[in-house]
Amino acid sequence: MRLLLSSEDAFSVMIGYIIFSSIFFCFFMVVHLSADEMLIAEPSEVVVEDEFRDIGNMISTMITDIYLIAPENGEIETEYMVPSTVGGEAYAINADSSTTDQIIEVASIVSDKSVSVTMSGITETIPINGTAMSSTPEHRINYDSRS
Repeated sequence: MRLLLSSEDAFSVMIGYIIFSSIFFCFFMVVHLSADEMLIAEPSEVVVEDEFRDIGNMISTMITDIYLIAPENGEIETEYMVPSTVGGEAYAINADSSTTDQIIEVASIVSDKSVSVTMSGITETIPINGTAMSSTPEHRINYDSRS
C-alpha cells in the first residue's frame, strides 16, 4: 500500500495535461484574435471595392450608351437600380467633371472607401455632373440635348 501512495506517475500526467492545455489555449487565443482581420475584415474590403468598381462601370456604360443613342434634338431618360448597401455601407455615386477626364466616383458614406472610374473622354462633347445616393429608391440618368 505504501508503494501506491508514494507513486508520482499521476502527478506527471497531470502536469503534462496542464502544459499541453495551456499551449493549446494560447494557440487558440492567437488564432481567435487574428481571425477577425484575416477572415472577415480583409475579404469585406475586397468585396466592397469590387462591388463599387462594378457599380461605377455600370453607370459609365449607361452614360456611354445614352451618349451613343442620344438624339440631336431630344431627351432621353433612363432608370437604373443599384443595391442600397454594399458590405453593410451606404454609398454615393458622384459624376465629377472637374478633372481633364470625366470621373464616376463611388464612395462609401460611412468609411473612407472609394473607387473612381473614368468615362473615356465623353465630357469633351457633353458635360456630365450629378450625385446619387444609394439609399434613395429611384435613380435616373437624364439627357436633354435641347438645353
